[in-house]
Amino acid sequence: MAQKQRYSTSSKSAEAYQFPLLVHVTHARLIGQPISTLHLDVVIDGKTVELEAGATALLHTGEYQARIVTDDEKKSGWFSKMYELLFTDGTKVMFSEVAESE
Repeated sequence: MAQKQRYSTSSKSAEAYQFPLLVHVTHARLIGQPISTLHLDVVIDGKTVELEAGATALLHTGEYQARIVTDDEKKSGWFSKMYELLFTDGTKVMFSEVAESE
């Protein structure tokens, strides 16, 4: 009972469950000026992908919680995917997958 209460009253715990993926950022870089795009090389479930979002600052390498927001898979092999990353301060940022590799 006490454990159930502790999880239900903690908003951070509840929010963490909504972001089930672990994204490991291995490389971050800003491209373009004056408007910059943040490119991240990440590993998600053992797969290496590149994510991008509009940003004016870099992101530290390391692990972040995330969730898939959209996943449009075509039978022909084409796809588009959007992720939302959750940061420790509660900030959420949307990233588009722009590349994948094996």
